[in-house]
Amino acid sequence: MKGIETGKDKVKKICDVLRRETLDPALKEAEEVVLSAREMAKGIIAAAQAEAQELKEAASKERERQKNILHSSLSQACKQAVEALKQNIEEKLFTQNLARLITKQTQDPRILSDLITAVIKAIDKGGVDVVLSAYIPAVVPARSVNTLLAHEFLERLKEKSVLVGSLTGGIQIKLHKENMTLDLSDQALQALVAEYIRKDFREMLFG
Repeated sequence: MKGIETGKDKVKKICDVLRRETLDPALKEAEEVVLSAREMAKGIIAAAQAEAQELKEAASKERERQKNILHSSLSQACKQAVEALKQNIEEKLFTQNLARLITKQTQDPRILSDLITAVIKAIDKGGVDVVLSAYIPAVVPARSVNTLLAHEFLERLKEKSVLVGSLTGGIQIKLHKENMTLDLSDQALQALVAEYIRKDFREMLFG
């Protein structure tokens, strides 16, 4: 019996040695590997979470940037549309009506006569000796203007009569010696008038 107990003790001792020298170190190493793996996993998860947060923030910033670009584009488009609408209204209400009004008025024989008289007086006041011709619109009979011009001003014209030109309204005075034409046509008068009253018209209409 004693010999059997001694054998068991020897086996026990051998098992203890194996456990201490092989199993315990292996278990300890395995535990360290597990701990290391856990720490590594935590680091990977933390890095992934940080990267995901960065991507989320970057995506949010990009969405905000795109939103701002879209808002800016829409705002600019709206401003351009409003300005285009204003210009269209101005063209319809101001430019076309002004052109129509001036053309109509500058086809009136009396106004044409007054314009010719004013130009001749201005030239005479300057003390310049000129030979001139006066052109009026084709829609106005030359006789209707001639009868309204004072004789002295009619005599100042080279042809002793006004001439019919290609203009639709107003007059043109040609200075022959100077090879120059004074343009008081309806288009020239429209440009001149528009330059002075366009701003007031826009302020009145659009505020």
